[in-house]
Amino acid sequence: MKIVIIGAGPAGVSAVETIRAHDQQSEIQMLSSEPFPPYSPPAMADHFIHGSNAHLWRGQDWPEAIDVDYKSRSEVIGVDVENHLLRLADGGNIDYDRLVIATGSRLYAPVEGAELPGVYNFKSLSAAQTLIQRVKSGEAQQALIVGAGFIGMEIALLLRKLGVAVTQVEMTEQVMPAMLDMDTARLTLKFMQQKGVEVRLNTKAVAFVGNGKAEGVRLESGESLYADVLIAATGVRPNLEFLEGSGIAHGWGITVDESLRTTQSDIYAAGDVVEVPDLLTGETYVHAIFLNAVEQGNVVGLNILGFDSRYDGAHRMNSLKHLDLPIMAAGLKTGDEVLQTKRNGSLRTIYLRENQVVGFQMVGDIKSAGVLRALMNNRQNVAGFKDKLLDSTFGQGTIIWQAMAPWF
Repeated sequence: MKIVIIGAGPAGVSAVETIRAHDQQSEIQMLSSEPFPPYSPPAMADHFIHGSNAHLWRGQDWPEAIDVDYKSRSEVIGVDVENHLLRLADGGNIDYDRLVIATGSRLYAPVEGAELPGVYNFKSLSAAQTLIQRVKSGEAQQALIVGAGFIGMEIALLLRKLGVAVTQVEMTEQVMPAMLDMDTARLTLKFMQQKGVEVRLNTKAVAFVGNGKAEGVRLESGESLYADVLIAATGVRPNLEFLEGSGIAHGWGITVDESLRTTQSDIYAAGDVVEVPDLLTGETYVHAIFLNAVEQGNVVGLNILGFDSRYDGAHRMNSLKHLDLPIMAAGLKTGDEVLQTKRNGSLRTIYLRENQVVGFQMVGDIKSAGVLRALMNNRQNVAGFKDKLLDSTFGQGTIIWQAMAPWF
């Protein structure tokens, strides 16, 4: 059997490693549009600050070690499902018996002028390297970031670490609006300001402006802001253009069943390109999170080999554990009961529904996050130890682990 995987991100790598754990015979080809071996997006910041190769999470020799025909700089422009062929930008074709679409996502910037030269993003290693090279060469001393979600905040902190003056504009009334509750967002904003980031809330960017090259941003108020580098961090969009005419059903992301099989029986999809149900709410949408991509890749790998593996749903979680701003947010940010404590500059908030953890937010002290996440995912009734949930040492006591034992 010949298995072709489009994309070398966490979903694609997870699929390959799952397949190889059970099957040493099938031929596997992995196609990546980038010139690098597989890398970990969450580790890019450490790479740029410290120069480490931690972001190359599988190493230069990974393809050879796992027996994968790894083809970098290979862009797929079409899928012929009837003849089991992929059409490449260089004019070539690749055949397959089973196909995995794990092409990830790219910047989505619904702002006029976002396509102009001079607008940077941090969605891929190639794009990030171009930006950081300008910073380290001394060309960029002032940066303007449009968007204050998780990616935007990470970029802001990274650039401050590299000595760049940073202004950030966010159209809503808080930072990280998709994930953080208002209390957590206020404390996060305070941390950002202490790091020297100028954050302007309730400030909508309507256009990148410049003469043939982006030089500034025009705001809804009519004011224009200028900087050496302009960065769009307004969201992501699945890479699906090459599916046009293929018959593979998709909306914002690819439509899949519980096996992560597309509407074509021999084609699977995983990662930032798929629409899957939320583990807590059942709502179906694209969950662009590293952990979800890895789990989905594992499910795809098993099903390609004939195992009956079902994907229960995606986690709603994000974290900033580095860059001196520890934040962890998981699950929902509403509940019928709210537990909260603030001590030593840290804030911990836990949301409960019917004595089950349905979400939590932490800034500063993120200890016990793993235990809370296990309780949430397993829908454990916490009534017997609810008063201990806010303790940063929660989970270390025997009584807690005994109560949770059936889930481990």
